[in-house]
Amino acid sequence: MRAAEGERERGRASASAAAAAMWPPDPEPDPDPEPAGRTQPSAALPGLRALLPARAFLCSLKGRLLLAETGLSFIIFVCYVASSASAFLTAPLLEFLLALCFLFADAMQLNDKWQGLCWPMMDFLRCVTAALIYFAISITAVAKYPDGASKAAGVFGFFATIVFAIDFYLIFNDVAKFLKQEDSAQETTADKAEEEDSDSDSD
Repeated sequence: MRAAEGERERGRASASAAAAAMWPPDPEPDPDPEPAGRTQPSAALPGLRALLPARAFLCSLKGRLLLAETGLSFIIFVCYVASSASAFLTAPLLEFLLALCFLFADAMQLNDKWQGLCWPMMDFLRCVTAALIYFAISITAVAKYPDGASKAAGVFGFFATIVFAIDFYLIFNDVAKFLKQEDSAQETTADKAEEEDSDSDSD
């Protein structure tokens, strides 16, 4: 009996070995390779963040003023495109592009990298001319054109005039403070030089 059971077990083991040799188990599937054009999101985020303005700058007063100037100029441009006063659409388009350029330049701190350009004076002239142009064309659009789009462009133009006036007033104060600091520094250096000359003469 025991010999018969041993022979049966051997037959079963040989049958299972033969079945394993004929039908091997399926290999585990390899992970799908990522497409060549797809990039990791973690690698793409730093590049996108480098092109976006810093949050600290956008929360500052200068950043908010530049955002308001850009948004109002774009809205005024759209209103003039849809109105009968389409002759005025060039001015808000140029002011929109200039405000966008200064927003990008201040956010990327290009004024520190390119110190040869007088950034405060350029920004001051931009704000002064924008305030005067918006005030003039807004009065004309409200007074001479009866359609609603022209009236809306004139109203937004008055708001833009106020924003640009606040901006050039702040720039003027900053420039005046800077010039006063330079004058005081020159006076202190001149006083020190006079004191040194007087000490040398007394000796």
